[in-house]
Amino acid sequence: MSNYGIIFDCDGTLVDSLSATLTSFHYAIMQVEGKERSSPEITKYFGRAADFIFINVLGDEEKGLLAFSHFKEHQALQTLHLHEGIAEMLEKIIEQKIPMGIVTGRHSDDLEIMLRPHGISKHFVTMITDNQLKQPKPSPEGILLAASKMGLDPGNTLYVGDSPMDIQAARAAGATSVAALWDLPAERSVLENEHPDYLAERPEDVLRIFKEFVFKG
Repeated sequence: MSNYGIIFDCDGTLVDSLSATLTSFHYAIMQVEGKERSSPEITKYFGRAADFIFINVLGDEEKGLLAFSHFKEHQALQTLHLHEGIAEMLEKIIEQKIPMGIVTGRHSDDLEIMLRPHGISKHFVTMITDNQLKQPKPSPEGILLAASKMGLDPGNTLYVGDSPMDIQAARAAGATSVAALWDLPAERSVLENEHPDYLAERPEDVLRIFKEFVFKG
């Protein structure tokens, strides 16, 4: 199976992060501006790195980068849990020596902050973040780069994610898309409308889907 691999989105796919992350955004903006911004003003930019989001929400690069520093400090104090079943899923994938990668809209700085408590970063061949790319998802750039660093043909990879942009990026990269349905905010009908190759109800479904995918290949 070494000619095949699995690439994951992170927020909402591996980590149950939405609520805690949004809290950190509000905290950081309050530190810089001294006033609240609405959640929709922030979440409309989700899928991009936090520094990009702050700069666009605040309309000022200096303020945005200052807010990003406050955000990272606050994220380090938050408890962002892996979704139920993720740790067990990763263990089984590791046991079968299937290479894994991450392609995420996170910045590399706060991705490390989020994953460090779980000790799982070492299991991924590569972790591609928004600040490493010219184009965010749904561009295929991140998945193509991850597949290259994993030594794989993109067509021999699964990309597992919880948003329409994830499905679109997988399709554009020539990867096989898996819609992750276990995150509470994930809307099944919205994801189904993107016609993913597979639907995964629970993390444990990913390995079964992978084996079916390899068998078909």
